[in-house]
Parts: sequence; C-alpha cells; structure tokens
Amino acid sequence: MIKLLPMPADFLVGIEVKGKIEQNDIVPLIDSIRPKFEQHEKIAVYVELAEWEGISLAALWEDLKFGLPHIKAVSKKAVVTENKWLTHAVEWADMLFPGVEARTFPLDEKQQALEWLMIQDEED
Repeated sequence: MIKLLPMPADFLVGIEVKGKIEQNDIVPLIDSIRPKFEQHEKIAVYVELAEWEGISLAALWEDLKFGLPHIKAVSKKAVVTENKWLTHAVEWADMLFPGVEARTFPLDEKQQALEWLMIQDEED
C-alpha cells in the first residue's frame, strides 16, 4: 500500500509505504505526482517505510519507467525507516545516482527529514 502524505511545500512529494508494493499501487501514485514534475524544475521526495515488505517486479518496472527519465528533476530524497538494510540501499542509490542527494532518518526524526528537504527550496 502506498499513500500520499500532505507536505509543507508544493515541491515536496511525501509517500508512506506499508506492506508490499504492487503495480496497482504504483500506477495511481505516478499519475498523482506527474504534475509535480511539470510544475517544478526540482522536487524533493519524502518516503516513510515503517513496514515495507518489498516490491513486485511489475511495480518495480512501472517505477523505473517513470522514475529514470525524471531522475534529474529530483534533488533530494529522505527515507525514514528503522530498517538497517534499507539504510544501506539508500547509500548505494546515492552512489548510483549522484545527482540525487539521499539520506536516511530513523522514524523518530520525521520532522528533521522534512526540515532537511525544505532546505532545497532556498538553494535552487
């Protein structure tokens, strides 16, 4: 299940993920956030992963088809999780996509993650 979260600024996209992400979760999400990429030169992404159980191959394919062409429009990504292996995955992604600054935050630092993402507006 994916749920869009209200964010304090329009250039932010907030997502809460629970359980396993399926194709029928990702397609409506893409449709919902597509306008952000049309309205803003750069966006920042907040992802909260408290109970993530993975992603189906079909959902991953949809995510990659949409995400890779838009990767240069993402300036920062904050992943809020207690899952240690996800912290390492974010570090690897940071190396693979050097144009996107990515950081992980523990669940009790949600506000710090948002504050870090908000700095983007002043830099761009």
